[in-house]
Amino acid sequence: MAEEEVAKLEKHLMLLRQEYVKLQKKLADTERRCNLLAAQANQDNASDTFISRLLAIVSELYQQEQYR
Repeated sequence: MAEEEVAKLEKHLMLLRQEYVKLQKKLADTERRCNLLAAQANQDNASDTFISRLLAIVSELYQQEQYR
């Protein structure tokens, strides 16, 4: 019985590890795309777009003491 439990747990851990590796790859890809978009946004230097104004507002709110 104990061997069956060990085998089950090993299989479960293997599946969890596979999922973890898959999520890490997805995270790396998402970070790469985010960095690329940020770089493109900085090149555009469009400070009057909705997104840039929204980011500025969020940045100001984040720096306020009451939101920390």
